[in-house]
Amino acid sequence: MTTPDVNTFLVNFPSPGKEMVVQNEDGTYTVLINAKLSQDGRVEAYEHALRHINNGDFEKTDVQSIELQAHGLKVPEDFTPAPVSMYEERIKQIRKRRKKIQKVFREKEKEATIMMELHGPELYFRHLEYKWLYNEDM
Repeated sequence: MTTPDVNTFLVNFPSPGKEMVVQNEDGTYTVLINAKLSQDGRVEAYEHALRHINNGDFEKTDVQSIELQAHGLKVPEDFTPAPVSMYEERIKQIRKRRKKIQKVFREKEKEATIMMELHGPELYFRHLEYKWLYNEDM
């Protein structure tokens, strides 16, 4: 068996995750590894990605079985994969909630920047402390 070409990059992931593998049009693979991992974590993530490549997981469709095998676990014979539709609605709800949280975060970040520019960081942090202690604005 020949080993396909694998391009590997360290990337600061915007969300939790260890690695991501993409099969390219030319039959090569690109592995993205979270730069925030320790050196041991990076090696482990790379080895995990290689298992997916070497197991031919990109030709398979059942994600649960793929991950069980990639982690060295035996797939039970009576295993029935969960249908994607079972999770689609929950995923939509989580994404919608995430967008709302991101919007609030951006607004709070903007508010903090303005307050620190106007009043300096010391007064701003006093304001936050007061708000936290008494659950109200000054």
